Amino acid sequence: MRTHRLRFVALISILAFVGIGACLLSGCGDAASGRVLVVLDAGHGGRDPGAVCDGVKEADVNLAITERVAALIEADERLDVERTRTLDIYLTLEDRIAVANDANATLYLSVQTNACEYPDAAGVVTLVSDTIEAGAPSWQFAEILQDAVTDATGARDRGVRAQDLYLHRAEMPAALIEVGFLTNDGERTQLADPDYQQTIAQGIYEGIVAYLEYADPSYAGR
Repeated sequence: MRTHRLRFVALISILAFVGIGACLLSGCGDAASGRVLVVLDAGHGGRDPGAVCDGVKEADVNLAITERVAALIEADERLDVERTRTLDIYLTLEDRIAVANDANATLYLSVQTNACEYPDAAGVVTLVSDTIEAGAPSWQFAEILQDAVTDATGARDRGVRAQDLYLHRAEMPAALIEVGFLTNDGERTQLADPDYQQTIAQGIYEGIVAYLEYADPSYAGR
């Protein structure tokens, strides 16, 4: 893990760990099983296809990758997963966040693909709400996730950025990852490839686990 991404303001980090660590230790999301609940959101869907480039629809790519992440999480006995959608259906942003809030989830992650007027634009970027302070759990999650996915894929690292996003409604650490650009010919070909989708999914899964272990070191021994 690249250490420069984990340089947080000490006091903010300590306060942040108290919250997420308590959640993990109490088995937040499924108290009976002690497993941690992750909510995955496949961006767009239904009447909102997202970007469509050369016949490749963003909503379909998002869902395919999310399903692969979900399968990896389901194979980990420490984790539970819930998805905002498993079909090509439309959901409002509020509906998506409500799934996580109502389930008392530990983490929320929206998986999306990017588009740009510049065809050479490429790479992975992870976003957090601009209402979140540096060093807060959402930032920590985003930094670790960004490292894991760029390490797994070898894609250009566009870093972590704050934007005006609906994620501020989430009651748990939340991030949105853009895993590549459909408007880039090379990345579009990769994003439509099941093998590359699996590589992205593996990176996302490893980022989720790395964050949980970072926030609560006892999680690694479960």
